[in-house]
Amino acid sequence: MNRRFTVKARVNSRADASAHLRQPGDAVIVERQGPRWLILACPCGCGAELPVNLDRRAGPAWRLYESPKGRSVYPSVWRDTDCKSHFIVWRDEIFVLGARGESWGDEAESNDDELLGRVSETLSFREQSAEEISDQVAGSVPWDVLQCCRKLCRLGGAIEGTGKAIGRFRRP
Repeated sequence: MNRRFTVKARVNSRADASAHLRQPGDAVIVERQGPRWLILACPCGCGAELPVNLDRRAGPAWRLYESPKGRSVYPSVWRDTDCKSHFIVWRDEIFVLGARGESWGDEAESNDDELLGRVSETLSFREQSAEEISDQVAGSVPWDVLQCCRKLCRLGGAIEGTGKAIGRFRRP
């Protein structure tokens, strides 16, 4: 079950967010000197409002990417309690996953050959995460980079780690 991710408003206070969240996948960005929080109506439809920290100064944080292809949030969001939803926000779409670690790539493959080439050039012989590679490829989003890395693996141009290193890539 995939849903649309729609930013309904940008507000200055968390207290102002709830009024804009009507449907699963609706979101509000709380801004104070930059994006601080993403408040999201849970995509499963349970009615919960999920606060997602976007401010690294406040501890572990997600990253919000805004591009002409849409908004993306990295990494995935996984609720440990209540409905236990696990999902990815990529290009204004929410990919709802099952158990932790379940794959989503087959239905969401990136077909950007220009990005594929830039990712291939950036790969090193040291394993790196899609986020680390994305940080080196200007204007990229980790979900797109992850798709490119997996495509490069299928083509023999990259190797993905195993076990705890799944999601980390290097040159062959």
